[in-house]
Parts: sequence; C-alpha cells; structure tokens
Amino acid sequence: MEHHELLKDLLILFGFATLVALILNRVRQSIIVAYLLTGILVGPYGLRLITNREAIEMMAEIGVVLLLFTIGLEFSLGKLLRMRQVVLGAGSRQVGLTIFLTVGATLLVGYPWRQSVFWGFLIAASSTAIVLKLLLQRQELDSPHGQVILGILLFQDLFVIPMMAILPALTVSSTSLAFSILFALAKAMAVLGLVFLISRYVFPLLWHRIALVRDKELFLISTIFFSLGTAWLCSTLGLSLALGAFLAGLALSESEYAHQILSEILPFRDGFSSLFFISIGMLFNLAFARSEWMLVAGIAAAILAAKLVSGITSVVVMGFPLRTSVLVGLGVAQVGEFSFVLLRQGASLNLITNNDFQTFLAAAVITMMLTPLVIQLSPALAARVPELRSLRRFFPEPGETKLAQQARTLDDHVIVCGYGLNGQITAEVLACAKIKYLVLDLNPKTVRRAAADGHPIFFGDGSKREILEKVGARRARALVYGISDPFVLGRSVVNARTLNPRLTIIVRTKRLKDTLTLRRAGASHVVAEEMEAVEEINIHLLSVFGVPRNAAFEQIRKVRSQHNPALVK
Repeated sequence: MEHHELLKDLLILFGFATLVALILNRVRQSIIVAYLLTGILVGPYGLRLITNREAIEMMAEIGVVLLLFTIGLEFSLGKLLRMRQVVLGAGSRQVGLTIFLTVGATLLVGYPWRQSVFWGFLIAASSTAIVLKLLLQRQELDSPHGQVILGILLFQDLFVIPMMAILPALTVSSTSLAFSILFALAKAMAVLGLVFLISRYVFPLLWHRIALVRDKELFLISTIFFSLGTAWLCSTLGLSLALGAFLAGLALSESEYAHQILSEILPFRDGFSSLFFISIGMLFNLAFARSEWMLVAGIAAAILAAKLVSGITSVVVMGFPLRTSVLVGLGVAQVGEFSFVLLRQGASLNLITNNDFQTFLAAAVITMMLTPLVIQLSPALAARVPELRSLRRFFPEPGETKLAQQARTLDDHVIVCGYGLNGQITAEVLACAKIKYLVLDLNPKTVRRAAADGHPIFFGDGSKREILEKVGARRARALVYGISDPFVLGRSVVNARTLNPRLTIIVRTKRLKDTLTLRRAGASHVVAEEMEAVEEINIHLLSVFGVPRNAAFEQIRKVRSQHNPALVK
C-alpha cells in the first residue's frame, strides 16, 4: 500500500499548493513563493502531513533536472551574443561584486573562507522566474532597465555552471585546492564540449528521424530520455545532475526542434519543479525562524542591501544614469531559484551548517516575497534618488554641456527620445525630409555608435525637465517618445507640456489602458501598440472579403467608438 501513501502525499501537496497559490495571487506573490510556503505548511516542521518524503525528494530531483533543462533551452546563445555588452559587462560586475561583498562580510563575522565563498555563490543569483514575470506583467521588459536586468539574469544563469563545478572542489585540502578548482572547471568545460558535440552533430539526426514518425508520444518520450539521460551521463562523469541538464538544454537551444521540445516538456517541468520548491519549503524550520527572527530579518536586509549596491554599481560604471541603475539594483535584489539548487548541493557537501541552512532559507523566502512590492515601488524610488543634491554632485548627467551647446542652434526642430527601432526609423524619415532633429537615448553604447555614424544623438533622460530644457523643448515644434516605459511617460509628457504648451507631443505606448492617462498628461497623439495591431489585423481580414482599406478603417473606428469614444480622437 506504499504507492497509495505516495498518492495521498501528492494529493495533499498539490491541493495545498493550489489553495496557497490562489490566496497569494490576490497579493501578487509569485507561484514559487506559494510552493515554498506549501512545503513549510505541510512539512515536518508544520502540519506534518507528508509520510513519504524520500519519494517526494526523488521526484523533486527530477524537477530540478527538467527545470534546468528548459532554462538551458530558453537560454539562446544568439541572444547572449547580441546582449554581450550588458551580459558580460553589467552581469559579471554584479555577480563579482555581490560575491566580494558577501565574502568580505562573512569573513568579518568569523566564517572560514570556504563557507564565505559558498555564501557568496548563494546570494549572487537572483530570481529569473519572478523578475521576468513581473517585468512582463508591467510591460517593462523592453525598457532600458528591463534589458539590463535581463542581461544580468542571463549572466547569473550562465555563471551557475562554474559555481556548480567549483563547489565540490571547496571540500578538498588547501594544498590541492587550486588544482581541484582548475580540474573541476576543466572537467566541466570538457563535458560541456562533449555534450555540445553530441547534441549538435548526433542528436539532430535522431530528432529528425523521430520527427518523421509524427508521433507525439514518441517525441515526448525521446525528450524526457534526452534531458534525464544527459543529466545522468554528466553525474557519472563527476558533475551534478542539474548542471548536466542545463548543458543539455543549452546545446539544443539553437536546434530547429528546440521550440517543440520546450512545448512538450513544459507540463512535466512545471509539475515536477513545483515539487522541488515544495521540498525546499519542507526543510524550513518554523520554530527556528521564530526564535531567530531578528537574525533572519537582519540577513534578509543584508542580502537586499548588498545586491542593491552591486546592481547599482555594475550599471553606473557602464555609463547608465542613476535612475536606470537604481531600477536595475532594486530589480535584482532578491535571492533566486538557482540558490536553492546550490543550497542543497552545498548542504550535501557539508559547506553549510544546519542553523545557517535554516537562516538562509528563511531570509531567501523573505527577499522573494518582498520582490513584487519592491519592483512596484521602484519607479517612484528611482525617480526621487537622482534628485537628491548630495548624489547629483557624484552622478552628474554626462554630456550635458555639449548637449546644450548643440541644441542652442536649433529652432522649430523635432526631439526624438529613444533610439530603438522606432527612434531610428523616425530619425531617418526626418533626415530624408530635411527636418532638423535631435535624439536622446540612455544607452551609452548606442549613443557612441550612432554619434560616430554622424547622427545628432546625445546621452540624456528625456523625462527630466532640465534635460528637455537643454535640448530646446521651448523652441521645438514636436517631441516624439519612442520609448514604452509606462512609468516614465506620464511624468515626461507633463514636464514637456509645462515647458512648451504649443509643443506637439507624440507618444508610443504598449498598453491601451495608458492612452487616456497620457492624453490627460498633455500628449497630443498617443499610439497604442495593442490598438494598432488590432486595426491592422482586422484591415487585412476584411480585405480577404473585398472590403477596401478606407472602408475597413471606418468600420473599426465605429466599433472602437462603441467601446470607448475617447479612443477615436
């Protein structure tokens, strides 16, 4: 009847997880936090409802393998190359500085250096799942700070490979430590090369044969076999199961079958990985957290502070403004999913005591639970911090003098804020029409590259009143915001309208619901990407039935007016 006990345990876990997730969803908490709290609730330190922990932990191990396999699949090498400046620049600095600050702090309080390094590894990772989900919900992923946060998270995920490889080497004697670390890294690189070669040149032939069969079940079984099999192969070669799964997914990320593999494995990943986070929560000792709440709160605060400092510093030194740097620092200030993978591996290697295990686990859950609130408050905090006079002395806007000199000669011109695809096309159109214009952007590399090509572009924050004055907003005819950050645009439009009541302000936004707010702020024209997409879809659809474009557009305007008359203006 043991299998009946396991079924009962699974029903309890998934039932409580569903209930907790529904409750936490009302306060905008991540599903990962719900899983952790479920484990705390039903585990041996809570209600003690689970009888077969060994079987649950075995399935949780499969969940880790599938989780890292899918993360590897989504970790596009092409994306990494396109974002290499941010990934390697801001990412390496953020991880390196976080580890440095953590090692320094733990050494000061008396930890051995090996345990200090392990603590640095634990704190270095941030939550890719939570942060990206929040940025997507807020439609900030395409904003300057969203792209920098994405780059840092990509580097953190990639850096897990050497961290996992180094952990076993931290347990050997000091005399052979350097050799052990070098050997571990070399072994990881060799296995990575082997997995990559097999995945690139052997498995595509196999996947091609499997795809030709056109059997969904066979494709699914093969996907599970490849992910678990590669993880098992890496473990037999001395690496962890999780690392092997990540390498397998990474090797297949550029394959033509990657999207189908990902879609097939996602349901299994979500089910099993939920058990992993629940199993982590089951290790949480509520009595310890209550008795040591001041220590836990202090560690959580220290983690948030260290990661905030490392995040801000890593972005500021790349030339980004302080506002963007603060948004990035607040965005990556929590502990991440990979930290729990490293925590279990470190515990098995005796790199952390049980008390420290419980302390870190409690502090990590606190940082993750605070993340939605921190990101929600981050735009307001980031807007206020650069206005502090004591900070402006140390973080002046670069190139303001040159910007003011260049703009002084312009009159009746156009100001373009943001030099992404929209900004670039707008600038080219203005240049072809012989209309004077000036561009502002917050990416230092973009500014340097475009300026070298002869474009009138400058580094500056188009939401700030003083910057708008320097680019001649009082004398300009039009202002175009090619950015789509909903938490900046409102303030930007107000500042521009205050400077020049006659200025034509054209704003781009992703969300239709922001349209009326931006118009009330003073925007002359608001282009909502959601509505533009709907219009084009329906115009093409009606053209199939012979409806002319102008007639189709009038029908769409009529429908829009029925839903909201203000949207037709």
